[in-house]
Amino acid sequence: MQYAQGQVGRVFVVRIDDGEEFLESMRRFIADKGIQSGSITFLGALMNGRMVTGPEEPIIPPVPHFVLFEGGWEVFGVGTIYPGEGGPHIHYHASVGRAGHALTGCLREKAATYLIVEAIIIEFTGLMARREFDDRTQTSLPVLGTPEKGAEAKPGEPVPEAPPEEEKPQQPKPDEELLEGLADIIRDLTRR
Repeated sequence: MQYAQGQVGRVFVVRIDDGEEFLESMRRFIADKGIQSGSITFLGALMNGRMVTGPEEPIIPPVPHFVLFEGGWEVFGVGTIYPGEGGPHIHYHASVGRAGHALTGCLREKAATYLIVEAIIIEFTGLMARREFDDRTQTSLPVLGTPEKGAEAKPGEPVPEAPPEEEKPQQPKPDEELLEGLADIIRDLTRR
């Protein structure tokens, strides 16, 4: 486990209008405002888009399963912003729904706004974090440090890990055992 601690900086409320490309509009806004780290919460509707709805098979590295959607879908989601190669790296996950159908996954490449998307961006300052390509998973992962220890990591350098906190072994509660059993049943049903 890694962690980083920072503070809340600026807060932005952004409106993306009908026909505007949501992902590109957000990328441009974040770059223009110089936001290096933060979080995004958004809701509204998308006319069409492309998302990864999981891997083709649960292996490492994963092969993404892409789904295209079109025709006006309600959307809500979250995103993270970390410094990456070539500027801020934005990672979005969202759920879209239309007429009783729903998809959840990672928005990629395109997502055209239908009517409006409202986004709230919360900037983080003093946060030692960046996103780097991981050879094992073949994905870009956040790399987090601990600024209160005085560690200063630069992109491309390893970030010192926080000292492990002592954890007391916990016995599963009856509700947790029930939820784990339900999760197994759901996994079995979705494999059919």
